[in-house]
Parts: sequence; structure tokens; C-alpha cells
Amino acid sequence: MLKMRHVLLALCTVCSLLSAVNSLDCLTRDGGTSIEKVQTCSSSETCLTISLTSLGFEQLGFTPNSFVKKCGPRLQTCGQLLSAKFTFHLRVDARVECCDTNQCNTGVYDVALTGGAWNGKQCPSCVSNGSCGIDLVNCLGTQDQCITVTGAAPGFPSATLKGCATKAACDKDSLLMAWPFLSNLQVACKLASANGFIPLGINMFMIAGAASLALGFVFN
Repeated sequence: MLKMRHVLLALCTVCSLLSAVNSLDCLTRDGGTSIEKVQTCSSSETCLTISLTSLGFEQLGFTPNSFVKKCGPRLQTCGQLLSAKFTFHLRVDARVECCDTNQCNTGVYDVALTGGAWNGKQCPSCVSNGSCGIDLVNCLGTQDQCITVTGAAPGFPSATLKGCATKAACDKDSLLMAWPFLSNLQVACKLASANGFIPLGINMFMIAGAASLALGFVFN
């Protein structure tokens, strides 16, 4: 019995040492300070560098630009652009860099608000704590997904955001790391439409009705 206890104790010690060996030391930095510290991560975590810029989220207590370093999960979207446009005045872009050597997250702020011309795709547009309307928003850059994000925000126990997004922004784990302004986060995406421009506030029923009237006029 005593021998078995010694064996178990030895195994626990070995496991502890292996865990310490496999754990990374990462730089940490809060979004509101330039002071960096070193933190030992858990064995399942890697080092992250998160750059974020936004427009219109100040009402949620969210600063327009944020730069964070921390321990976190290795994401499927490391290095990719997490971009979303919900309305003309409500947009957010983020990039999460991942690395897996000690204190490797030495990167600098590396994201800019997506600009440029309309890319030909559109999505439903909504920012609401209730039901959504029928407005559309024009997508920019590589935004080719229609995203629906639900969750809770300060002062909004049930918030819904709909708009255009990049494919990387559809990954829930990445959003939890990069967009901390929503809790109880849920995300759904579908491919954005590549149909021609549809003026905001005009829906497909109105277009179909107008087309029907036009055809009736032609053939009568």
C-alpha cells in the first residue's frame, strides 16, 4: 500500500512538471494601458495579440481603438480579419494574432477600419433590442457573409445586430476574444447576396410588385 502511494505521488509530480514545461509565458496588456506584464498560461492556451477598431460602439462603453495581449485559446481565425458593418455608422474590425513560444506576442497594433467601395453584396441591417426592420446595408472589402449577432450589452439585456461580415467574423470563439462588448454571444452567418443594388428601405415584395405592374402594362 505504501509503495503504491509513492508511485502515485511520483506520477503526480511528473504530471505537474510536464504541465509547467508545456505552459507558455505570454505578455499581457489591457486595452487601456501600455504597461505589459508576463503571465504563465494554462497548458491549453497560446499567446494572443488583439487589435481592434470600431465606429459607433461608444454608447456601449466600448473604446474606438483597443490593443490587448493575453493568454487564450488557439483560434481557427488567427491572423484573419474579423470585420463587420451593421449600419453606415456602426462598424467594427479586429485581428487576432496567435503564437506559441514564450513571450512571443510582441506585435504592434495592426488593424484599420475597412473602407473602400461597395463590393456588390448586401445584407439585412439591424441594431435593435427588439424586432428588426427591412433595411439593407452595402458590404465592403472582403465582407461576403450576412451575420446575425445576439447577446447582452450594458443597458441592452437583449441586443440583435445584423449586417455584413467577413467569414472569420462568423467564428464565435474568435468574436468572444475580439469583441468583448456582448455577453451570452450567439452568431449565425449565411452567404451574402450578389444581386444588384437595392436601395435601403425597399424590400423584395415591393420590387416584385413593381415588376408585375410593369409586365401587365407591357402585355395589355
